[in-house]
Amino acid sequence: MAAKTWSTQTELGTRFGLTARQIGVHLSELGLKDGSRATEKALAEELATDRTMRDGTVFYVWHTDRVVALLAARGLEPDAAAAGAGRPKSRAKTDAAPRDTSAYGKVVATDGSALGNPGPTGWAWVDQTTGETGSGGLPHGTNNIGELLALLEALRHAGREVDLLVRADSQYVINIATTWAKGWQRRGWRKGDGKVPENLEIVQAIMAELEARTGLTDFEWVRGHNGDVHNEQADVLAVAAARAATAAGVR
Repeated sequence: MAAKTWSTQTELGTRFGLTARQIGVHLSELGLKDGSRATEKALAEELATDRTMRDGTVFYVWHTDRVVALLAARGLEPDAAAAGAGRPKSRAKTDAAPRDTSAYGKVVATDGSALGNPGPTGWAWVDQTTGETGSGGLPHGTNNIGELLALLEALRHAGREVDLLVRADSQYVINIATTWAKGWQRRGWRKGDGKVPENLEIVQAIMAELEARTGLTDFEWVRGHNGDVHNEQADVLAVAAARAATAAGVR
């Protein structure tokens, strides 16, 4: 008897040319998923099973053949090109306002701050999934440098396999990660006017992290200082890190 094979939502999405979030909607409508968890029905019928990441986070994988058949019965057509491509490369995109955060293995808010801009600079991330935080600073930089460092460290924290939603109030950072840097890279890391992009070393490190990811990477723009709890928390941590860098006088 052939061994069972299991797929993440990202892998199922690859078969149908859909995102993990869209697959999650179909699984919910089939009664197999409730929020971020597989239902008792899905587990009892061995359509899903749980897995645990290194940090202890539990996620679910799906019986490949049986769940693909159920999705196909709903009228979904496999994407032949995508199905033959294996696991997808990291995809970064902007959504107007994705609210179903249960579709992601991790949701991380990021923010940066520069006192005086330029001046002492801080960065921070807040893992909305686990409650973990990270922050740091340097004696001199810009707000954009802080925002970029926040994203870089958030990607390193999240790991490469999990589907990730990054929530940032910097359209500059989101545009770089989803659009601009790809064009710069094609032109040999030059902008359209031939100039070298600002903060290139950090941008290249971010793109290396994104390219190495096997999970989906989505970005959501959040309006800053508008009452979003996790954005506000990241801002407080980033400002504190900038002030600490000022006091210490070290990176």
